[in-house]
Amino acid sequence: MRQYGVMTPGDETRSAEQRLEDLEAELHELQRKHDLAADGNERSDGHHHPAEAATDAEMREHDLRLQTRAKERIDHIERALKAIKDGTYGVCVDCEKPIPAGRLRAVPDAQRCVPCQSKADRTR
Repeated sequence: MRQYGVMTPGDETRSAEQRLEDLEAELHELQRKHDLAADGNERSDGHHHPAEAATDAEMREHDLRLQTRAKERIDHIERALKAIKDGTYGVCVDCEKPIPAGRLRAVPDAQRCVPCQSKADRTR
């Protein structure tokens, strides 16, 4: 509920949920466009030149990277949507402190605050 132009936590959560659902739909569309199984016959048309085969292999590799990244991001989004339902959205999974609203607006599926995410990135 808005009061005097200020977003309440409920508004923020509904807004985040909508952004997450929109992002998830975009990622599913990206996966559909770069579906290697559906595209299998389209690119393997018996190339006569090695350069064409190399180009196709590079395109498949690119599509596979996109598919992998999209799948990982969808997993993060699904976890964030579950956290909204569980009432834990916006709480860092490591330190259990609130994740700043600005970070959640920028990265709605963020599971960690910036300091904890930095630590997690360094340990990968």
